[in-house]
Amino acid sequence: MSTRFGPNFPKLFAAAILQEASFFLLVHLPGYLESLGTTESLIGILYAAGAVLSLLFRPALGRILDLTHRRTVLLVAGILNATVVLSLALTTVWGPWLWCLFLAQRVLQIALFTTMLTYGADSMPLEHRTQGLALMGLSGLIPIAVGGVAGDLIIDAFGYSALFVTAAMASLGSWLLVWRLPLLPILGHRPRRGFWAAMAQRNLLPLWLATLALSIGMETIFTFTRTFVANRGVGSTGLFFGVYGVTAASMRIFGGRHYDRIPHRPLVAGALLAYGAGLLFLGVAESATMVALAGFAAGLSHGAVFPILTSQVVSRARTAERGSAMAIFTSIFDIALLVAAPAVGFLIDGFSYRLAFGGVAVAVSAGAVLYGWWDHRVTSTEVAEVPG
Repeated sequence: MSTRFGPNFPKLFAAAILQEASFFLLVHLPGYLESLGTTESLIGILYAAGAVLSLLFRPALGRILDLTHRRTVLLVAGILNATVVLSLALTTVWGPWLWCLFLAQRVLQIALFTTMLTYGADSMPLEHRTQGLALMGLSGLIPIAVGGVAGDLIIDAFGYSALFVTAAMASLGSWLLVWRLPLLPILGHRPRRGFWAAMAQRNLLPLWLATLALSIGMETIFTFTRTFVANRGVGSTGLFFGVYGVTAASMRIFGGRHYDRIPHRPLVAGALLAYGAGLLFLGVAESATMVALAGFAAGLSHGAVFPILTSQVVSRARTAERGSAMAIFTSIFDIALLVAAPAVGFLIDGFSYRLAFGGVAVAVSAGAVLYGWWDHRVTSTEVAEVPG
């Protein structure tokens, strides 16, 4: 494995899985906020505020990643993240201190995720990059499967404070492993147009749309599944994310070896349609079986589409702008959170989970169709413009 995907892969994978474990234990954070007296709408607004801060930070993050060693960013953001998450265990009331910790954690989480992904793309051989990114993605999918169940057990036995302490220890473990990673060459010293030029690059635009469709669905699920199962009394958070994570991981393990050899566009479009189906199943779920089916459909999609989109962004972006391109790619999840969290929260409060999740399912499916058409036009034009 270390030879096929580069010598840094095992250490990077171990660091990533611990960091992602810290992140996904916090999928239970909305439940903690609700226990302090907040509503779905207020939770959505708070997540949207975190997305705004992250978006404002993105151009700077892109420049930092283009001009600084990735490992340095991981070390600084990692120790800050562990400190912030541990501080959450000391909160007892809904107020400014909790808001500040929450917002800081969201920004640091995005910085760590983006940098880990960029480091991985830099250190993998081109011919195995998509498969390598797919397998590296297991570092996020395994915590999805385990985090929901482990979080339920920790909260039931010891409370939310123990959850935050556990998440902080996982983040600290990741930070210690990052020290063992080597410094990679800085690529951004070559001619570099900047963050906004990378965002407007023509052949990247369809990828931004596909990522937006996926992220709207993901942010809806990761923000509101915990409260959905609590209010509807159907299934459990652990059941949904357990099926989701196992299914997505299976797709990476058994399908990843083919990702570098099969056409990416139809696979991305089909996977986005599957995510829409998962949201639809969750919205109408009246039994644990339907909740599990929703997790299966969404996990099937996530397992395929995320590494392919990541690899496509890396391949199409200029080498000197890879950090900026990856910052844009992950910033789209913030944009989705900014739009989806408050909108879905208000739809849930004003109408129902069924209407809210169904509306998001339609939006994700429409994005899949539009992406397929647009990407075909862009790539066809590029081929036609190549001199014969």
